[in-house]
Amino acid sequence: MYAAVKPLSKYLQFKSVHIYDAIFTLHSKVTVALLLACTFLLSSKQYFGDPIQCFGDRDMDYVHAFCWIYGAYVSDNVTVTPLRNGAAQCRPDAVSKVVPPENRKYITYYQWVVLVLLLESFVFYMPAFLWKIWEGGRLKHLCDDFHKMAVCKDKSRTHLRVLVNYFSSDYKETHFRYFVSYVFCEILNLSISILNFLLLDVFFGGFWGRYRDALLSLYNGDYNQWNIITMAVFPKCAKCEMYKGGPSGSSNIYDYLCLLPLNILNEKIFAFLWIWFILVAMLIALKFLYRLATVLYPGMRLQCYVPGFGDWFVLMRVGNNISPELFRKLLEELYAAQSLIKKPPGADEI
Repeated sequence: MYAAVKPLSKYLQFKSVHIYDAIFTLHSKVTVALLLACTFLLSSKQYFGDPIQCFGDRDMDYVHAFCWIYGAYVSDNVTVTPLRNGAAQCRPDAVSKVVPPENRKYITYYQWVVLVLLLESFVFYMPAFLWKIWEGGRLKHLCDDFHKMAVCKDKSRTHLRVLVNYFSSDYKETHFRYFVSYVFCEILNLSISILNFLLLDVFFGGFWGRYRDALLSLYNGDYNQWNIITMAVFPKCAKCEMYKGGPSGSSNIYDYLCLLPLNILNEKIFAFLWIWFILVAMLIALKFLYRLATVLYPGMRLQCYVPGFGDWFVLMRVGNNISPELFRKLLEELYAAQSLIKKPPGADEI
């Protein structure tokens, strides 16, 4: 299993220059790694066995394939029997009789969970991919030399003067486009989080409301209620109905009771993802409100003596990638350079 998820460690390794802020990284980098790890976990047949296992006495390979392809179902009324150790066993009320079609609830999502998680990982990575292209290595060009010259003060001072000259030059339009591109990616992050809520709610049929109640019961120590709620979303056993031709040519109906082992894992994975998605969405929303406030209220921005808002944004991104001491020196020299530019002719004359 480690060999399967080993590439994710390289994906999450820290870079010397960070082109994303912390919340952006949580949304578009850490979330993607979590979703891919869950995908690998659910698709690891050698650890969790076949995704569906049905009970019968003949042609079981065919039965397993049929029930996996065409889907199993439970009755609208599923009985969950609590056990003494807090676990539960499922007992669909249709085990001993045929369930009418109108009372059947087909588990249509079961075959698609891995693909949905994989799709989500691609969608969550999209803003990071776009920003990496649009950013164009600008921060690495501005900051990478500081990390390479950490032991050489003379070279650091030289590059500091280069930065002062850079921010004293007229890159207002370039920096403004840089800022707008980053904000667009943040809006895309927020939109993806909202769409993700809608997708999972439709995919699992009331996922967010049900798991809210399930997690509250788990927090209160009511494990029986947790099992009842999660079994309604992720049933562990279901029925499968199959038709076979008899000797006379008429169809015979065969009912099979099937176990769904992956739902044991699904209920835990999506309990964690429920918390993670809500936490990340809240952080993204708060970050967007902060970004909006800095645009509408200039007083919230640090007065760094740079001409435009885009210049301020790029300067703050540089400050996040160099040491506080170097950033303080950069601000001091930038202030001195701007003061010389603004000083009127003859101001030093007595």
